[in-house]
Amino acid sequence: MSRADITALVTALGDIAAVLREADPVDKAEVYRQLGLRLNYQPETQTVRAKVDLSAHRGVMVCVRGGT
Repeated sequence: MSRADITALVTALGDIAAVLREADPVDKAEVYRQLGLRLNYQPETQTVRAKVDLSAHRGVMVCVRGGT
């Protein structure tokens, strides 16, 4: 992906973030499930730990940085 492609993707995701913020909790949970995303709230520290299960995605893996 080019820098412009990544910028466009991040910009588009900004709109998705706004929609998710206002979404019905059941719908939001389904989107997170389909993305393989789990959020765990830690009340002691008032933090959220996010975990993504990449095996949930059956598409093509793309590396956004150059070779090493």
